[in-house]
Amino acid sequence: KQWYQRRVAITAGGNYLAVVMEDAPSCPVLIHNLPKLSSQKPFNKSRGIIQKVEFHPSRPFFFVLSQRYVRVYNLVKQAMVKKLMCSVKWASSMAIHPGGDNLIVGSYDKTLVWLDMDLSVKPYKSLQQHKKAIRDVVFHPRYPLYATASDDNTVIVTHATVYNDLVRNPLIVPVKVLRGHKPGSKYGMLSVVFHPHLPWVYSGGADGDIWLHV
Repeated sequence: KQWYQRRVAITAGGNYLAVVMEDAPSCPVLIHNLPKLSSQKPFNKSRGIIQKVEFHPSRPFFFVLSQRYVRVYNLVKQAMVKKLMCSVKWASSMAIHPGGDNLIVGSYDKTLVWLDMDLSVKPYKSLQQHKKAIRDVVFHPRYPLYATASDDNTVIVTHATVYNDLVRNPLIVPVKVLRGHKPGSKYGMLSVVFHPHLPWVYSGGADGDIWLHV
């Protein structure tokens, strides 16, 4: 039987590629070692529908987003080390902060949650800034920014400062609402990504267009 790939993630160095397989309960996720041309299964059975996977930016941790949870696996020990609660009805997307200890999760029920793994397994903050489902979330690799894309045809850019001092909580302040894609479809903005060096945002919409916001 042929399996279809739903989501992919790649490490910062480009040596490992993770693939989420559509309707493959016995092999839901594969991690490919590209230099060695080998593959491994981080776990044998999925717990729920996998929405997205991400690598930790500097440690051998692997994040797996299902409908209501984020499971964190240690790839060296081949074991789950943490289970985070999203506190949403149905998660849709996930992004890991460049520092590696914080992450955001978007949901189809319009909610964005911020999780601080050093603080709790429950969300530090929940935000409802969109009027419809959140389709994608992303952190900027260099600037203290994240963006969310929604079916309400907007991208919201938010300033998010994470402090090295564990006593201070992250500072989260919405900055700008971006528009531009054609309305009409029941879907809106499906994907969002930052420029790797500049504070620019690319958005992909259900109208088939890609916009650059500067």
